[in-house]
Amino acid sequence: MSSEKESSSNSTVKPKLRCSKYFDALWFCYSPVHQMQQYYRLGVLDNCTDKFKALFDCLMLKTRTNSASDKNTELELKD
Repeated sequence: MSSEKESSSNSTVKPKLRCSKYFDALWFCYSPVHQMQQYYRLGVLDNCTDKFKALFDCLMLKTRTNSASDKNTELELKD
């Protein structure tokens, strides 16, 4: 019986958003190893724009207030 209560209470808890994986991806993107791989394969250095945007979006979502995120979620559900 107690396991049923725990599972129902866990389903309503939102998972905590972590941006560390996006930071790590950006950090690796700027590393000399990755830059030399890209230069060898493509002939140009990687500007890491997509990794930076992903980190920026994660940080924006993390710092958003609850009311603003609830409104945006409602708008997304309507579409």
